[in-house]
Amino acid sequence: MLKKLFVHEWKDSWKLVTLFNGIVLLFTIIGAVALSNGNWIGAINRNAWYAGIYMSYFMLYYLAILALGTATTIYFLVRFYKNFYTDQGYLMHTLPVTSHQLILSKAFVMYIWQLISGCVIFISILFLINSFLLGVGEPNIFKLLSGVDLSDVNISFLNVLDLFVGILIFIGLQIFSILFGYLAISLGQLSKNHKLLSSIGIYMGMQVVLQMIFSIFQVGFNLAAATMNYTPSEGLVFAILLLIAIIIFAVDAGMYFGSNYIMKNKLNLE
Repeated sequence: MLKKLFVHEWKDSWKLVTLFNGIVLLFTIIGAVALSNGNWIGAINRNAWYAGIYMSYFMLYYLAILALGTATTIYFLVRFYKNFYTDQGYLMHTLPVTSHQLILSKAFVMYIWQLISGCVIFISILFLINSFLLGVGEPNIFKLLSGVDLSDVNISFLNVLDLFVGILIFIGLQIFSILFGYLAISLGQLSKNHKLLSSIGIYMGMQVVLQMIFSIFQVGFNLAAATMNYTPSEGLVFAILLLIAIIIFAVDAGMYFGSNYIMKNKLNLE
C-alpha cells in the first residue's frame, strides 16, 4: 500500500514542481548562450542598456535559484497540510493504511524532489560557469578539472569514513528540513482555533530557536579555535562528525514519531 501512496503522491505533484525546475533550466539556457559569446563583456562596457539587461538577468537568475528550493518546500508542506489536516483529511484517514505509511509516502516524494532540485541548481551553476570560461577564452571547466593533479593528495581510511559520514549528515539534514515542517504543522493542529496560523507561528518560532542554537555552537567553536593552538587529529574529526550525524538522525526520529503520534492520537479535523 505504501507503494500505491507513493505513486499517487508523485502523479499528483510532479507537474508543478517540474515547472519550478523548468524555469531555472530556461534561465540557465538563456545565460549559457549569452555568456558563451565573449562579445557581451565589451557590449556592457560600451552600452549601459546592455549592462542593464545582463544585470537584470543575473538578479532574476539568482532569485530563480533561491525560489526553486523555497517553492518546492512550501508546495509540499502545503500539500501535507491540505491532505491530512483539512477536509481532504477525512478521506485520507479512512484509507486502509497506517499513519506511518501516510507520512512516509509524502516525505519520500518530497525528499526525491529536493534532490532533483538540488541537482538542477548544481548543474545550472556549473553550466553558467563553463559558459563564462568559454566566453573569456578559457578552456571549459571539465578540462580544468581533468588537469588537477591529485597524485600528491594522501587519502587515509579515516578520510574515506569522514566523507561517508559527511554524506550521512547531508542526508540527515535534508530529512530534517522535511520533518521540521511536518512537526510544526502537526503541532499547530493541537490548537483549538486558527490551526493554520498556529502552524505557521510554530514553524517560525522553531526556526528562531534553531538559529539561536546554531549561533551558540558557532560562537563556541570560534572561541575554541581562537584560544586553542591545537589541530584536531583525524580520529577526533571523525568522532565529531559521527556524533553530529547521530544527533541529527536522533532529532529526525523524534520529529517523525512526534508527527506520527499527533496524527494518530490527537487528530481533530473539526
